Amino acid sequence: MSNSFDYNFDRSSYERPNNLFVCGRATEWGKPCGRGPNGDGTCGGTAECKPFDRNGRWECRRPPQDGGPCADGPGPDGTCGCSLPPCVPRRSLRQQRWRLSVILVGVAIALIAVFTQLATNNDIFAGSARLAALDAGDLTGSHSGFTGAKGCKTCHEAHDAKPLQWLAAAFSKNDLTTRCVDCHKFGGPANRPHNAIFTSTVGGKSNANRKTECTMCHTEHKGEGADISGLDNKQCASCHKKAFSTFDRGHPKFSKQFPHFRRASIRFNHASHLNKNFLKPEVKDKAPASCTTCHQATSAERSVEPLGFDKSCAGCHADQISKRNLVVLRLPEFEETEIDKDAVIEACGPNAEDEEEDEEYESVSAEELNSVGAFLMNVTSDDVEAYSEAFQTLLMAMAEEGTVPLAGLLEEAGIKGNPATMFAGLNPEAVKRMACAWAKNQEYELPADPQFGGWYGDIVDLIYRPAGHGDPVVKAWLEMAISAKSDDEEVSERISDMRTELLSPREGAGACVKCHAVSRETEEGPLKIEWTYHKDREQSYQTYSHSQHLSLVNPQGVKLADPTRGCATCHKLDQKADFASGFKDFNPKTFSSNFTSLDKQACVQCHTEGRVRQDCQLCHDYHKEPGFTDRVTQNEN
Repeated sequence: MSNSFDYNFDRSSYERPNNLFVCGRATEWGKPCGRGPNGDGTCGGTAECKPFDRNGRWECRRPPQDGGPCADGPGPDGTCGCSLPPCVPRRSLRQQRWRLSVILVGVAIALIAVFTQLATNNDIFAGSARLAALDAGDLTGSHSGFTGAKGCKTCHEAHDAKPLQWLAAAFSKNDLTTRCVDCHKFGGPANRPHNAIFTSTVGGKSNANRKTECTMCHTEHKGEGADISGLDNKQCASCHKKAFSTFDRGHPKFSKQFPHFRRASIRFNHASHLNKNFLKPEVKDKAPASCTTCHQATSAERSVEPLGFDKSCAGCHADQISKRNLVVLRLPEFEETEIDKDAVIEACGPNAEDEEEDEEYESVSAEELNSVGAFLMNVTSDDVEAYSEAFQTLLMAMAEEGTVPLAGLLEEAGIKGNPATMFAGLNPEAVKRMACAWAKNQEYELPADPQFGGWYGDIVDLIYRPAGHGDPVVKAWLEMAISAKSDDEEVSERISDMRTELLSPREGAGACVKCHAVSRETEEGPLKIEWTYHKDREQSYQTYSHSQHLSLVNPQGVKLADPTRGCATCHKLDQKADFASGFKDFNPKTFSSNFTSLDKQACVQCHTEGRVRQDCQLCHDYHKEPGFTDRVTQNEN
């Protein structure tokens, strides 16, 4: 506990913030008088004591607040022997600083006014003298061409303004970011860190409302050849509170998933192919010799794209595609027929079998209506009574009009697919012949084998055989299957059955999704089949160039371009990964990569002090999707 007199006026150098003066005796000798100065700056320590006569002996009775009894005591005649002469109080240090600040601000205002007058009065100072006083310096070469006739006012509104406006600008915030975005654009808010809204915390504080300005990192007027885009590590550290000296000393460890944050578009299991499939005698000669057999690495940046189906997969899988037929419509079993034979003969013409009279009707088909047909006709596939009349009506319409009723089914089912693509190449006459046979309760016999694929009827099925990889008709039907939806519970059930039939990887056209992943980016978002290579843009702030590294040699002396050992320097196969389980749901982020995560040590082998640069900008970008506005591309000033 502190003593009660720690802050007495004569025992502490503490200056009370509201006191304008301090004791002059204290500033000279360090011994302030007890009273200190008065509020108006006059000395307050001139009080004298009055000696006390005690039985003929004078005693000093000066009170403690005035310094207590003096050492010499009163004189023989009773006069005080320690009168305090007045001193000259002085202004406190706080007051002196305040007065100095006011003076300096006044000088600054005066200088601004003077220079403004010089800048606007060409008769007094002209040319180089005026420019030397106010010129901030040359712009960089990339910016100097966009100021145009406005000059400095392009960015500085107060330029060439009146003195009062200059004075107001000196004490107000000049938001240059709004000027920067006249030319620059980004994939997010320009005044947010990394052009994004972060909900996480850094340094214990939320960054959700943090704002940034372009001039925090980029400052102009450094000359034509200056590079104002480069950043220093200290600038990055000013926001990122987890400080570290260099990449190899203190940089946080990579995450457990790095760099595999999302499953690939293609369900290609490297482990099973390399350790099982490629070892089979019948395909051993087709096995890839190295990673670069299937991946093009010479021009690869962060991602190394596969070479595509024709170069990487066709050797083993091209013949399999043409064997996976798409059954669109299947003639179901009828308990009895409602079709008028005379109407059929009129639409289709007579034949020898028409003259045979059946004693009792027996359906030529013993099959149920397939799920695709049931969805198109909006009926239940296992309810014979429900679909019999509707299907027989469809048969007569097909016998009379060919493909027209089939296109009508798509519209009635509310399908947004394009009938011209979904039924592309379907011959109306072939549809009529098939429908006529079915309407007469006869199996349809195909005149010739569809060697090159396409539409055909076979016994009780309307079938499409894909011509090869990327067949547009098959793709259109599969896209229809994943996009169909309804609020009606019964219709939703039929959609589910239809989708299961079409997307089954074990049979039919669903072989496509045996390789092409079906994904949903958000929980409530639409399903989509990933037909093309997916470039992961979520890690947009991380940069890496495979092509630049391929010309290097790793610490073990192996060139990274080596087709068998180079890639394995960083990418090591994970034999225990449950790769297939990652495709059981539609979430592309729940997966197990075929490769082990990349450890920071793999990079530190080279990127360490004294060897290879390791500044922040080598691997990280600040801006998200930077680009230019029309003002730049159209060169309008």
